[in-house]
Order: sequence, then structure tokens, then C-alpha cells
Amino acid sequence: MIKKLLPFVLFFGIISTILFSCKKDDFETSGNVQLSFSEDTVMFDTVFTSVGSATEVFTVYNTEDKAILISSLRLANGQASDFRLNVDGMPGKSFTDVEIGANDSIFIFVEVTVDPNNQNTPLVITDSIIFETNGNVQDLDLVAWGQDAYFHRPDPNDPNFPFFTIPCNEVWNNDKPHVIYGYLIVDSLCNLTINQGTKVHFHAGAAMIIYTSASLFVNGTIQEPVIIQGDRLHQDFQDVPGQWDRIWLYPGSKNSYIRNAIIKNGNVGLQVDTVAGPGDSTLYLENTIIKTMSSNALLLQGSKVSAYNCVFANCGGSVLNILYGGNYKFYQSTFANFWDNGTRQDPIIFMNNYYTAVRPLNSYFGNCIVYGNNDQEIGLDSIAMSNQFNFYFDNALLKVENAFSTTSPFHYNGIVRSTSNFNSPGFADIGNNIYELDSINSSALDKGTMSVVNAFPSVLNFDIKGIARPQRALPDLGAYERQ
Repeated sequence: MIKKLLPFVLFFGIISTILFSCKKDDFETSGNVQLSFSEDTVMFDTVFTSVGSATEVFTVYNTEDKAILISSLRLANGQASDFRLNVDGMPGKSFTDVEIGANDSIFIFVEVTVDPNNQNTPLVITDSIIFETNGNVQDLDLVAWGQDAYFHRPDPNDPNFPFFTIPCNEVWNNDKPHVIYGYLIVDSLCNLTINQGTKVHFHAGAAMIIYTSASLFVNGTIQEPVIIQGDRLHQDFQDVPGQWDRIWLYPGSKNSYIRNAIIKNGNVGLQVDTVAGPGDSTLYLENTIIKTMSSNALLLQGSKVSAYNCVFANCGGSVLNILYGGNYKFYQSTFANFWDNGTRQDPIIFMNNYYTAVRPLNSYFGNCIVYGNNDQEIGLDSIAMSNQFNFYFDNALLKVENAFSTTSPFHYNGIVRSTSNFNSPGFADIGNNIYELDSINSSALDKGTMSVVNAFPSVLNFDIKGIARPQRALPDLGAYERQ
């Protein structure tokens, strides 16, 4: 009997093997398989007016001529994620062995629930979906806004994408945050006004451009400053540079001012280009902090800028980068750099006076601090021509090497020379970008001159926090007066 059945057993075994082999070969097994997605970011910008949820959908495409098997499809934050998935009708946060037929696709629904009335809810909730196919890992970002916000972003169908122009003479208030995607343009002969307490958030790569004959007006107060930063507000990103691009005052923009603002975590805080014309100012800064930029806090190119009670700090390049000459005045300001995201080669302040030809430079620093973790924090690059490279440090603490001369009366007066272990300003907490004068042994205490304060008493009689200046006989150097 066994002998009679043996041919049938062998026959079915061979057929099963053939069928199994064919099924296995029907799946593409190459490690080069790439899924395609209908979106690179799934973004929820629904206006959440009450506790509730929103759902978005996207498509995953298999462009191969064979079926593929996604071995793992999951939310990066796992069960703790605020998001939920539905893959081909199956709800969950993690899936295995998801099949997509040859040249076929599947829909994935994403749901998120947020409470916009909960003040502890982050402005932005993020996660990602991770796909593993034949050992190849891909991910797709999820972004949900946990509070109501104004969204400013380009139309992908506009031929100028990703540039877009906002209406002329817009006013932004603090009733809701403002979120910028792409390149926002304030058009010529227009202005943008940002009022006290307003929060402006730039998405990755986003920028603001103030065109020729246009202006930017920022009206923060000491109690309610304007905050300008990236849109990733988790604590881990509070001091991460490079999260957005820059605010660019385009060549010919004029008469912009920024009062009581904090600008942080981009590539360049303010790029300020050539002044519009004789008698025009490019930018006025007052009680403003610009910090944690991957390149420069200020990139000034042949412009005209005045700054009072300001802090410029913690950049991958020069904190103040002056190129191609220009006219600049800095009063009671702190320039500091303790960059710890790699090696910093550039000094805190760099100045030159030429491009293709000599361009006159006139810069003044009154009652200022220039201090960081490099030995030499002043960089000068000039073409030697009479009256074309004028700079003057008037009562200032400067971190410079021993060989750097500060004796010229045309460039220096009342200088406190500092090295790593000598004449420190005694900053309160450099690790957290706090540059108040914390030590009673600070070499910046009482080293200023009242002639600087009296030049603009309506502003400089008080420091960046509103503390009366001076507290003792003479003003302290920098933006902060020690009580």
C-alpha cells in the first residue's frame, strides 16, 4: 500500500515545492526597493476649536513589477504616540508583513487627537511612520498643530513656489501663533508689523524676505517680547540651531526696526543688505536677543544698522559678520560665543571693507562686551586706504590674544583686555545662553562711560530687562546692568 502511495506523495511534494517557490519569487527581494509616497509630510493644520480629532490620508506606492512585503510599518514613538494608523482597514500603531501588489498602492489613514485648550499641549506634535522593506528603512513625517495658529505658506501650484507674497501692510497680533512655510515675501513699498507678545514659527528651511523699499516693524515690549524661532518646540529643540533659514532685509529695504524680540535657532538671524539711499537706515535694533544660529546672528553687507541693549550670541560662525563696509553703531551690547556644536574657526566679530572694490566701513562699539571660548575674538580684514576702514571700541571688554594691539587711539579707548583666565565678564549661565553679569568679580562692572548712556538716554538709561542704568557710579559693560 505504501509503495502504491509513494508516487502520489512524491508528486504532491514536488508540486507543493514548485508552488511555494513560485509564491516566494513573486515578491521583490532586492534591498534597493524604494516605496513612493503621495506626501513627504502628513500635516494636520485643522483649526482645533474643541477637544477632537482629525484624520488625513496618504498613499504608499509600489512601482516594482513584483509584489513587495513591508516587514515592519510602525509609528516611531510606538504606543506613546499621539497618532493612530489604519492600514487597509486595520487600526493600530504597528503592523508586520504588509503586502503591496506589483505596480499597486495602499491607503494609510492617520488620526490624531489633541486638546487645543490644554495650555500644556505643545504647539506642534510630531512623529514619523517607519517602513522597513527588505532591510531598507524609510520614514514619513507627521506634524500636527495642538493649538490654533495662522499658517502662511506657498501654493504648490503657484509658478513661484516656494516663494509667496503676503498682502501689503499686514499686522500680526498675539491672539494666535504665526507659522511660516517656504519663503514669505513682504513686497516693495509694503510693510509687515508684528505686535507685542506675538510668536512667529518658521518651518524647516523657511525664511522671511523684506523686499526693496519695504520694511519690517517689530513692536515687542520687555514684558511681552516677540518670539521668533523654529516650529519644533519640544524641550529637546530649545537650543538647536539651523531649524529655519533667515530673516533677510533685501538690498534697498529701509527703515525697519525690531524692539524687544528674541530670535533664535536658525541659520542666520538677520541678513541685512545694502541701504536704500542716502539718509535711509536699514535697521534699528533695541532690547533684542539673537542667538543659537548655525552661521551668524547678524550678517551685515554694506548696510546701516544701529543697536541698543542687544545680545548677539552662540553661533557656528562669527556672531557679527560685517562684509563690504557700511555704517554701524552698537551701544551697551553683548557679543558672546560659546559654540559647542563643533569647532568654531571664526571670531565673534569680523569686519572687512571691500568686495570687488573698497567700500568704506564706519563702525562704533560703545560700552560693549566681546567674549567667547576662542583666544582671539576680533577679526579685521581691510584694504589699507585712508578713512576707509574706521572702527572704534569705546570702553569695551575684548577677548583678544596678547599679540593683538589695542593701543591705537583711533580705534580703542578704555579697553578691558581679557584672556581665558583673566578679566572674565562673569556670565550667569553660558550653557543656557544667559549672559547677565552674575559675578561681583566681573571685569565688566562699572567699566562703562556715561557718555555712551547719555548719547541716547531714553533707551540706555535702562538695560535690556528694564533695570535702571547705572546701578552704581558708572554703567556696566554689555546689555545687562548688575543690580
